[in-house]
Amino acid sequence: MTPKPAKPLRAAIYARQSVAEPEGIRRQVEACQQLADARDYLVVETYEDDSVSGYRERGEGTAFARMLADARAGKFDVLIVRKLDRLGRSLAALEALTAAKVNTVTTDGALDLASPSGRLVANVLTSVARAESEVKAERRVFANADRRAQGVPTSGRVPYGYSWVPTKVRLERGTIEAYELDAERAPDVRRIYDEFLAGVPLGSIARDLTLSGRRTVPTKRHPEGVPFTPTTLRRILMSPYYAALLPLPREGGGAYDQRDITRDSCVEGAWPAIVTPDEWAEAKSRLEHPERKTSPGPTRRWLLSGLALCGVCKQPIRAGGGERGVHSYRCGSMAHFMRRGVPLDDFVERLVVARLERPDAIDLLVDRERPDVDALRAERRRLEVSLRELGDDHDDGLVGRAEYQRRLKRLNSRVAELDGKLQAGANVEPLRDLVGATDVRRAWDALPLGRKRAVLEALLIIEVHSVGQGNRRNMSDEAMARTLTITWH
Repeated sequence: MTPKPAKPLRAAIYARQSVAEPEGIRRQVEACQQLADARDYLVVETYEDDSVSGYRERGEGTAFARMLADARAGKFDVLIVRKLDRLGRSLAALEALTAAKVNTVTTDGALDLASPSGRLVANVLTSVARAESEVKAERRVFANADRRAQGVPTSGRVPYGYSWVPTKVRLERGTIEAYELDAERAPDVRRIYDEFLAGVPLGSIARDLTLSGRRTVPTKRHPEGVPFTPTTLRRILMSPYYAALLPLPREGGGAYDQRDITRDSCVEGAWPAIVTPDEWAEAKSRLEHPERKTSPGPTRRWLLSGLALCGVCKQPIRAGGGERGVHSYRCGSMAHFMRRGVPLDDFVERLVVARLERPDAIDLLVDRERPDVDALRAERRRLEVSLRELGDDHDDGLVGRAEYQRRLKRLNSRVAELDGKLQAGANVEPLRDLVGATDVRRAWDALPLGRKRAVLEALLIIEVHSVGQGNRRNMSDEAMARTLTITWH
């Protein structure tokens, strides 16, 4: 009688790595599969933990937890791993497998965790692997510190607008530049800085980016990215990386606080800058101004909403009816006028374009330029340091409450004065793309709504009056002008 052939042992493969690297997982699985083929094991399941540290507990949601549950349920007989340290660098993982009575095989030698001798060998090998890892980690810390001093960032999340250059590629190029410009996204960063420094609110910038189809970098959770928000833009504007500045490690370690980063706490980064250090410092100082509103406020959908004033009560005018297809403006108090919005917007746009087409439009730039802008920015940075030192002295009890309030008021008053002077000089920024343009109308039409509103703020003050009784659907420009009070800056 011919004996029945023995059933092949059911095997499972487990692969893990700390850093996401598709090739690493693939090579581990291939090596384990080769061992299974050589021993006639039947692979019934493969478990993969990508970007999972061997030091941390792998609980619910990880492939290790799922593998352990299947082992306890008897779904396989043998577990194959590339090396023992793939299971983890602590004894907890081995103890969990021992309790499940799973025979574990490595591609560099077999271990039987169900026997005392096997567990003893595994414990020794795990301790050795952990010691080697800690030595490597210590060396890595020193190596990273040395590279950072040279302006080379460590691997990790790459700032929006850049792409990571792998070490192998850097060696081939003969350079240490770890970032290179992302041709598709770097212009977005330039646009964000230009518009913010031109006075465009963060909410308007985010809305214009969304309308133009721009989204953040895709992730596993959001494969298509997500729309920009004021919070996203704030992080970009506060980041020194866009000025090719690399923050030095904090004393005592820990995560960075963008508010504490200054030029003095950074080294020059070895990658191309998208903005200048002065532009980054200016954007950061505006965002950190104590009188700046933390809420971005409503995102404006129409040219004059919240910008023009009622000619009677001087309140900012409100927009309404857009969702019903009837764009209109009305007095903020709802008492003095209500007008159709499209004709009013069109007239103001024609008025602005006509002013910028005049031969003397260049004076709009020349008259407002501040030759002392660098000195003003330098003084503002010194005041920021003084404000932080004053706060520290007050917290440490070195300055009394009355003295603290007196000095704080004086410093904030000077900061506000400097901001006013800087803002007066910055008002030319929205006009630069328009003054001297070959086709001003075409350049104006190409601007996003937020930039158009910034141009209006730089050029004029508009007061809107009631048009009176009767049909006013086809008003001439002369008639429209009589319903407005225009004050040019």
